[in-house]
Amino acid sequence: MNAEMKRFFRKMIINSLTTQQVEYLGTKIDPKFNLHRESGFASSVPVPRQNAAQTFMSYFNSDEDMVRIFSYMLQHEGERLYNRDLVIWGRDEFISMLRMDKWIYDPELKMFLLDPFYEHEINFLKKIRIIDLRGEINVDEIIGEIASVCQKMSIADLEWRVVLRLYDLQPKTGELIRKIIGMLLNRQQLQSFTPDMFVCLKELAINASKANYKILFEKHVTAPDGITAEKNYHEFLSRFRDEIDENGNTNLFELARKDDRFITMTFQSTMDSIEMWVTNNQNITAIEKQQIMKKLGIHTSQKDSFLGDEDDELTEGAGLGITLILRVLQTYSSDPHPLKIVFYPEALKIGFTLRRSDLKSKLPDDQEQ
Repeated sequence: MNAEMKRFFRKMIINSLTTQQVEYLGTKIDPKFNLHRESGFASSVPVPRQNAAQTFMSYFNSDEDMVRIFSYMLQHEGERLYNRDLVIWGRDEFISMLRMDKWIYDPELKMFLLDPFYEHEINFLKKIRIIDLRGEINVDEIIGEIASVCQKMSIADLEWRVVLRLYDLQPKTGELIRKIIGMLLNRQQLQSFTPDMFVCLKELAINASKANYKILFEKHVTAPDGITAEKNYHEFLSRFRDEIDENGNTNLFELARKDDRFITMTFQSTMDSIEMWVTNNQNITAIEKQQIMKKLGIHTSQKDSFLGDEDDELTEGAGLGITLILRVLQTYSSDPHPLKIVFYPEALKIGFTLRRSDLKSKLPDDQEQ
């Protein structure tokens, strides 16, 4: 966070919390926090509110700490917090400031998620920066173009991005994705990791397409019968799975084409890392958000008892395949949560970043440059 945001957050703490609330909140975030000890005031001397706020900010000084504290405040807004009801001064303005800093608030999960996926401006590529697969397109020609680019790339040509727009994975699309991943890994002899990266991205694309199909199936098929994913989740999911079992994705693909409901896959190369993510221009149900966060091992404030039995054959959603992706990514990343996700009001992004140095360290000795 920049200095302006930190000043605003300090002002929010001063205007929203009494000294007693500051101490109470601090111990909720970290049981070791002791306001008098940290501020230097004797235990018998009241700590002035501004001193309490400054001590609080000095103790919880990372961006993650501040976001966690603000999330806790939002979760308990309007409730009794120690000695009075919690009213948050500057609430909406700070949410907007965090959003500018890529911290996105999800009101259903009552938490912020950092959007790590930035589109860099530098782009070595010219002809194949955006590939729109929604209409008729010569995929073989694009694959040939990628092969030509790979032959001409030098070690310095690591700053580029390719974006695919598509409704669903098709056989030729899979081959194209493999070629783009190979281009990501081409310059430092990292191509041996292509199969693993393809598995991860394929699972993400399948999940994203399925999420779109559910929206379309509800809109065109079940909603007219009064069945929605929010109100009748298991019944809706049963009918959706029956549709898949009977017709595959044939009918659903035509609905996606009719409503132009597509997904975007982004491949980005930098000098230090490779990045791949899938964007869906829609949101998903609260149930599916909870399922995904649970699979990612990320704690939320919401109770998930409404999910029912995890072994229930109908308990599935956009989280399907995440376990496999995590198993692959954890081989190459030291990040405890290598798969990142962020929920926007009308979109969802999910993907990963891997450092080139980490991938290179996994190469057999005889393959290292």
